[in-house]
Amino acid sequence: MPRPPALSPRRTPRQDRSRHTVERILDAATRVLSERGYDGASTNRIARAAGVGNGSLYQYFPNKDAIVITVIDRFADHLADRLGAQIESTMNDSWQEAGRALLDVQMRLFEEHADLLRVIVEQIPRLGPFDKLAALQRRLTDLVRVYLLVNRDAFRDDLDVDAALWILAETVGTLSIRYVLDRPPIPRERMIDELAELVIRYIRG
Repeated sequence: MPRPPALSPRRTPRQDRSRHTVERILDAATRVLSERGYDGASTNRIARAAGVGNGSLYQYFPNKDAIVITVIDRFADHLADRLGAQIESTMNDSWQEAGRALLDVQMRLFEEHADLLRVIVEQIPRLGPFDKLAALQRRLTDLVRVYLLVNRDAFRDDLDVDAALWILAETVGTLSIRYVLDRPPIPRERMIDELAELVIRYIRG
C-alpha cells in the first residue's frame, strides 16, 4: 500500500547535485536521531546538521516524519544487503557454521548502528509499520528457509519449518536487539555462542 504524501518524499532527485543534497540530509538526520532521539530531531536541527537551508530540505521532504521513514528505509536496505550477502556467501558451508556467521554479522550491524536502532525500537513505533523492515524480514526468512529445507535430514522429524522460521526470527531478533541495547555483562562471542546453541538444540531436538 502506498504511503500517504505526508509520509513520503516530495520528489525523487534526478541530478547528481540533488542526490548529493538528499544524502546529506539523510546522513544528518541519522546523526541527529542517534544523538537526540525522535523528539529532539526537528527539521531545523536536521537542516543545520546537513548544512542546507530549511527551504532546500522542504523541497525533498514535507516534514520530519517523511525524513525519519526514509532514514529507516535506508537502514533496512543496508541491513538487507549485508545480511543477504552473508547468507549467500555461506550457502555451501555447514548450516552450523553458516548460522553462527549470520548471527555474528547481524550482531555487528546492530552494534554499529546501536543509537539509531534504539530510536527505531523504542521511540518510533508510532510511525510504523515500516514496509522495508517487513520486506527485510521476509527476505531473510526466505533465505533461512533454504538452509532448513536443504538440511532437513539433520533436524528433528517433527520440525515444522514454517513455525520454526517464525519462532527463530522473533527469538533471535529480539534477543540480539536487547543485547545490543541493554548491554548485559556477557561478552559478544559468548552471546553468539549461546544463541547458536539455542537454535541448534531447538531444530535438532
